[in-house]
Amino acid sequence: MMPEKLKQSYREFHDAMISNGVVDAKTTFMIQMGVAMALGCYPCMEILGGMAKERGVSEEELGTVEAIVMAVSAGRVYNQFREVCKR
Repeated sequence: MMPEKLKQSYREFHDAMISNGVVDAKTTFMIQMGVAMALGCYPCMEILGGMAKERGVSEEELGTVEAIVMAVSAGRVYNQFREVCKR
């Protein structure tokens, strides 16, 4: 189990990144969701998915984030395969 002091440090870091004062809250939330999707973090996607409506994020916006993640992922696979083929 993580020591309480380290948990508190993480919570403070997390909260500072979420309430960053630079990127608006809705965009920050959609970035979080996109990263969770890209990393395949099921707990994150579950938690964030449950919060989407209250954060003002529509199903269409979530679908768009999903599509962007898919496009970036496809580009990564495409370029990795091209790199392997050149060897």
